[in-house]
Amino acid sequence: MALTYPITLEPDLIQAFQSRGFVVTPDVLSAEELDRYGRAVDAEIDRRTSEDRRALEDKSVYEQSFIQCMRLWETSPVVADLSFHAGLAGIAAQLLDVPSVVMWQDQALYKESGGRETTPHQDQTFWPLDEAPLVSAWIPFEDVDQENGAMSYVSGSHLTGRLKVVDITHTTDPYDILKDPALEGRALEKVSVKAGSVVWHHGLTVHAAGANRSAATRRVFTVVYLSADARRAREWPAFPLDRAGVKVGEVAQGEGMPRLWPPLAERPEPPATLGGATGPQAL
Repeated sequence: MALTYPITLEPDLIQAFQSRGFVVTPDVLSAEELDRYGRAVDAEIDRRTSEDRRALEDKSVYEQSFIQCMRLWETSPVVADLSFHAGLAGIAAQLLDVPSVVMWQDQALYKESGGRETTPHQDQTFWPLDEAPLVSAWIPFEDVDQENGAMSYVSGSHLTGRLKVVDITHTTDPYDILKDPALEGRALEKVSVKAGSVVWHHGLTVHAAGANRSAATRRVFTVVYLSADARRAREWPAFPLDRAGVKVGEVAQGEGMPRLWPPLAERPEPPATLGGATGPQAL
């Protein structure tokens, strides 16, 4: 018997995602869930960054875009409840039109007050994966608008395929992907979102985030869902694949990349080698 999605999407919403490469699903998480998960993510970030006393201006350009902490499900059971959330995983499977998805990674992206804009880029070009689709759930713990670092997207850019990699981690002058001829001059579209709603974008959708001009940190958590038939396409170093021993041509599965949809009967134990990375090495 086919599984029923906890949250079933309207066909028009799925079509919008397929044509535009991004979509907002309103009212996915309750206020109680946001409070519980938000406090758990806050605690993990505090723990992992407790020894970093640098002021924002003393950090690298990349680090000035956000505080990045990854694979939080491996060190916090409460965060794991969010990372394994069946409603979210079911939405991901529907958007990608695939029967099963696995977790590529989860991560917190907290943009500090005064944090700079996040450089426009595509996600999937960073990773040595084949063309199987992936989608990111961008989950704000409070309302996000143009004042505190909202996301923006180039509509339909995922249909152009892989563009040149934007090296946002190692250079202060990365490739300006918005000038790529394949985009035909299309501009970024800004998307404000209410807490409890989730913004989804395809792995090849060109996207960015604005600067945080507010007095508070913009608190966002993301989960990246990968079609379960994805394979490793290159030997580039990639922590999830290397830890699981996945070789070129093999399916991207194993330790640290659990299946999220259909939900497992029992949640797997965190890997023996934890992947609690922070910063650009976590890409």
